[in-house]
Amino acid sequence: MYKLYYSPAACSLAIHVILRELDAKFEAINTSLQEGKNRSPEFLKINPRGNVPVLVDNGAVIREGAAIILHLLDNNANNLLPKTGLERTRAIEWLMFANSTLHANYSKAFTVARAIPEGDAQQQAFKAIGDMIQKNWDELDATLANQQFLCGSQISPADILISVIAHWDVWLPQLSIKLGKNAQRLVNEVVARPAYQQALAAEQVTYQEAA
Repeated sequence: MYKLYYSPAACSLAIHVILRELDAKFEAINTSLQEGKNRSPEFLKINPRGNVPVLVDNGAVIREGAAIILHLLDNNANNLLPKTGLERTRAIEWLMFANSTLHANYSKAFTVARAIPEGDAQQQAFKAIGDMIQKNWDELDATLANQQFLCGSQISPADILISVIAHWDVWLPQLSIKLGKNAQRLVNEVVARPAYQQALAAEQVTYQEAA
C-alpha cells in the first residue's frame, strides 16, 4: 500500500486524484503546509526538503511530483499515460509544462506574497508574474480549442495537474488571471470526475478556480 503525504489543495492533490483514478490502495497523510506539519521532525526525516508531495512505495521514498506521477502510471494499469511512442512523449511534455512552467510561475507569486511587503514593488512583481501566468493559460486555451484534453481525446496527468493549479487563483487575486473558455471547460470537466470529487472530499477542500 502506498503512503501519500499531502497538503490540502496543494499540487499533491493531483497525485491524490490519480491514486483514486487508479483505484490504488493508499494511506493519505495530511502534512499541511499552512499548519507547519511539513516542518515536523518526523516529516523532515522522510523529506529533508520539507515539501509535499511525498510518496512512499514499499519503503522507497519519492519526493518530486512529476516523478511520483510517472512512477504510479508506469506501475499501474491505466489509460492516463500511453506506454510508448510520440503519444507518451507528448503526455510527458504537457506534464512537465504543468509541473515546471505553470506551477513554477505560481510558486514565484506565492514567494512575492510572502517576501515583499505590500506596495509598489510587490505590485510590479505581481504584474510581471501575472503576465507570464496569463500567457501560460492562453497557450493552454489555444491548445484546447479543437480537442477535449491537452493530449487529444484522452485525459492525461497534465489535465489533472493544471486543474489543481487553477484553484490557486483564489489565493492570489493580485494576479487577475482569466481562464479562456476552453481552459475553463477542461477544468470543469476534470474537477467533475468522481476521483477528483472524492479527493476533494477527503482533503476537505471546496474547489474554486479563476473566472
